[in-house]
Amino acid sequence: MQFSGSSRGIRRTPSTLRRLTWVLSLSLVILGSLMALSSRADAQYVGTGPETGKTLPRFVSLGEDKAFLRRGPTMQHAIEWVYLRRDLPIQVVAEHDNWRKVRDFDGTIGWMNRVVLSNERTGMVLLDGTTLHRLPTPDSAVVALMGDGLVGKVDRCIDGWCEMRFPEISGWLPQSALYGVGRDEEFR
Repeated sequence: MQFSGSSRGIRRTPSTLRRLTWVLSLSLVILGSLMALSSRADAQYVGTGPETGKTLPRFVSLGEDKAFLRRGPTMQHAIEWVYLRRDLPIQVVAEHDNWRKVRDFDGTIGWMNRVVLSNERTGMVLLDGTTLHRLPTPDSAVVALMGDGLVGKVDRCIDGWCEMRFPEISGWLPQSALYGVGRDEEFR
């Protein structure tokens, strides 16, 4: 059955198709522009930092006694947290100009100015009662029982163990018991 000249059929004129094509094209251009305008730092979670050329993510530490974690990468952005602990390990996940997007041991993410960060490697004990060993083996002599939250200098990590220095003691801790060192990271 054919409906010639019937009002039931939907007729698309060439001008309607042109308008639809134009709207779709404009939408794609706007979407592309928004993606290009988004902060380049938000997109980089693995690879190399554009400002330093260093690996992302990577661990650093607080180099100052007082450091501000901000909502964004400028001094005008609101302060979310104030850190009052020098040497606290922090993970850098992105870079933008003089700012570093960081993650702390609780998973809190924000921005810090690079001047409050240090490249010195530190680690924080995550588990209360973790044993500090004389050598990097589980059967070596126990030097001390560590409390959670203790922060020390990391000298090196090999085969799942990290050599640590605390104010009055040093030894080896299992890498899995620390925040401030990647899971399989090794360095000397």
